Amino acid sequence: MKSAFLILIGVVLVITIVFGILIWRQSIRFEKKALELKKRKEEYLSRLEQQEMAVNSQEKKALPITNLPDDNQSSTSQ
Repeated sequence: MKSAFLILIGVVLVITIVFGILIWRQSIRFEKKALELKKRKEEYLSRLEQQEMAVNSQEKKALPITNLPDDNQSSTSQ
């Protein structure tokens, strides 16, 4: 009986170690994927900022809007 209990403890210990190794390996894989996705996100955000800066610079180069008479002013003058 005592040896069966020791065998059970040994089996549980081995299973626990195996699960610990599996979890550790999965966490390493997850970390690599997360780092890759973070890099892709940063690249995307930098491209988006560049595009926004280009659009803003084009808007500044566009002709300024002239002051048009308001509808209220034209109706009151009539």
